[in-house]
Amino acid sequence: MMCFNLPQRMINIAKLACVISVVSVAFSSCLQKDVYDPANSGDKEEVTLDNYFDFATTKNIQLNIDYGKECPRAYFEVYAENPLSYVAEGGQIIKKAGVSHIATGFTDIQGRYIKPASFPTAVSEVYIYSPDFGVPTLYKTKVVGSDVSAKITFENALDVTPVDSSTRSAQTRAAVKFITDVIPNVLGTWNANSGKPDYLDASKKINVDATLKSYITTYFPEGKNNVGPLVTDNADILIKEDANVVINYFGGDTGAKSVFAYYCYPKDASTDEIRKATKHACVIFPNAHGNSLGYYSGVAVNLKYINETGNFPQEDPERIPANTKIGFLIWNNGWVNAKANGNMFYSTKSLNSDKISHTAIFAAKNKAGDRVNVITMEDWKNGENDYNDVAFVISSNPIAAIEVPDVPNPGDRQGTEKYSGVLGFEDNWPEQGDYDLNDVVMKYQSSVDYNIDNKVLNIIDKFTLAWTGANYKNSFAYEVPFDLSKASQVIINGDEITSYSGNVITLFKDAKAELGVSNVNAEDMINQNIQEKTYTVSIQFNNPTLDKSVVVAPYNPFIKVFNSATEVHLTDHKPTTGANNRFPSGADISRGDVDGTYFICKDGFPFAIHVDARLDASILNLDLKKENQRIDKTYPKFAEWAKTRDPQIKWWK
Repeated sequence: MMCFNLPQRMINIAKLACVISVVSVAFSSCLQKDVYDPANSGDKEEVTLDNYFDFATTKNIQLNIDYGKECPRAYFEVYAENPLSYVAEGGQIIKKAGVSHIATGFTDIQGRYIKPASFPTAVSEVYIYSPDFGVPTLYKTKVVGSDVSAKITFENALDVTPVDSSTRSAQTRAAVKFITDVIPNVLGTWNANSGKPDYLDASKKINVDATLKSYITTYFPEGKNNVGPLVTDNADILIKEDANVVINYFGGDTGAKSVFAYYCYPKDASTDEIRKATKHACVIFPNAHGNSLGYYSGVAVNLKYINETGNFPQEDPERIPANTKIGFLIWNNGWVNAKANGNMFYSTKSLNSDKISHTAIFAAKNKAGDRVNVITMEDWKNGENDYNDVAFVISSNPIAAIEVPDVPNPGDRQGTEKYSGVLGFEDNWPEQGDYDLNDVVMKYQSSVDYNIDNKVLNIIDKFTLAWTGANYKNSFAYEVPFDLSKASQVIINGDEITSYSGNVITLFKDAKAELGVSNVNAEDMINQNIQEKTYTVSIQFNNPTLDKSVVVAPYNPFIKVFNSATEVHLTDHKPTTGANNRFPSGADISRGDVDGTYFICKDGFPFAIHVDARLDASILNLDLKKENQRIDKTYPKFAEWAKTRDPQIKWWK
C-alpha cells in the first residue's frame, strides 16, 4: 500500500483517485531504476509482453503413468524426494515423516493414469510411490519439459534396500546348514544366490490377481496399525480331515529377506508341546521375498507332515492327518545372516517374545469368485503392525479340511489431493504500488477427496486472512473452475450458501474490519495484536462427475478494492465476468482477452503473488508485514529469482 494517508471524510472518491494517480506516478520514478537492480547499475531490461516473468511457483504437468493391466485401480503418490527409508534392523521400509506428496491418483482399469497435475516449479525429478499391495512400490523419473512419463514394472522399480547385505557366501547358502542349524527340516534345495526353491510345484501355481491383492490393500493398508479382528491369537490352521496342503507365495511389502517355515502339532497340544514342535520346524521358503520368488508370483510348495519325532513319514509324507494344527514362523532377515534370537515370530501368539500376535488370517475371493485362504504376517517387533509384510495362500485337498473366517469384499477406496501456500496482493491496480505485497495476505490449505474414478467427493478449503497492510477496504474472493450449482452443498464457516455470483466464492468484503483494525493506518498495523481469521469452505458432491485434475487450489484468487468491480489477480489470471478491468491500463501493459495476458506490470513487479508451500511448510509463515518496503528488500533473493527465473532459488529463506 502507498505510504500516505488521505482523510476520506474530506474528499470524495474521485478526488482520491486523482491524488493516488499523481503520487503513485511520482513514486514510480524513483522505483524504476532499481527494479531487480539493487546496485542501481542502470542495466534494467524493459518489461514487455515478450519477456515478462509470471512469478509462478507452480507449473502444469502432464502425468502419463502406466503400471500395466496387472495393477488396475492402483493408488499412487508423487513426491519431489524419496519418501521412503530403509531400516537395516528388521529390514523395514518406512515412510519418512514430514515429506508431502505433490500429486496423487488412482489408475484406470488398465493400470494407467493420464491426466494433468500442478507441480511446484522447483521439481525436476519425481518419485512415484504406491502403498498398494501387489503394485511396484517406488519409481524414479525426470520431469521432461511439462511431462512426466513412467512405465512402471517390478523390474525397473527403485529398490531402497541394499543390493546385498548378506555376509554369507553363496557356498554357505547352498549348503543349507546355516538355516538347518536353526530350522532343522527342509523340503529340498534352493538357488544359492536367490533362495528360490528347486521343489516348487508348477502345477499348483495360482494367479494372484488384482481382486485378491485388493483385500490386503484394503484391510491391511501400508504403514498403518492394522491390529483388529483379523489379527488373531489363534492363527494356526486346524486340519479337520486328512488332506494334502499347499502353500502359495502371495507377496509382501517388506524389505526383509526372511525365512518362512511351518511346524505341526496335535490340536490339543499344550504350549510346551507346541514349543517343542517348533524345534522340528521345516523351511517352506528360505527367502520369502519377491526378488527370490517372483513378485506376487503364486508359486506353490507342497507341505509334508512333521511327526512328533520331527521326521517326515516314509509313506505318503504329504498327507496331513486330521486334527493336526499347522503353525507358521517368520525368521526375520534369516536369509541375510540375521541372528535368530528375538527375530523369530510365530503364528502361535504364546511363543512370541513380544507377546503380541504376528498373524492375520481370512478367506477372500479372487476375480473368478473362488474362495482363497490368506495368511499375512507382521515380520518385526515394535514395527508398524500393518500385517502386510509377507502373505501366503493356504489350500487343502479336500477343500473342506481347512476353514477360516470370511471377510466382506473390499469397498471402493478414496484418495486425497492436498494444496497449500500463501497469497499476497497489491491494491493500487492499475498503478504502481509499494510492492510490499501485503495489502491482503492470505494463507490457504486445501484438500480434495475423490473416489476410485478420480471424481471429486468433497473439497475443503481453509483460507486464513493473515494480514492487511492497507488503508483501503479490500475484499477477497476466489473463482473455482467448475459450476458451483452442480455441488450438493456449499458451506462457509458452518453456513450453507445457496446463491452464487458466477462461480465465485467471496469470503469477506473488508479485510480491515475482519481483523478489527478498521481505524488503524497501514503504517501502524505492526503495533497491533492481530489475530488471524480462518474461513473454511466445504463443497460436497453427492453425485460425483467432476474430475479431480480440474480442482487445483488456490484456483483464481483475487481482491476487490473498495468493493468495486475492479479486481486484482495473479499474473495471467483472467478477471471474472463481473470485473470492469481494462487492459492495458496505467502501469499494466497486458492486453487482456486480445492475447490472454493479464496483470503484467511494466515495473517488473507483480500485482499479486502465490507462493506454493507443498515442498516447504515454513512458507505458511512467510512474513510480509513490513510496510512500504518492497518485497525484494524484505527478501533480497527475490530479485535474483526474478532475474534468473531459477525455480531452485528459495527466496523466502
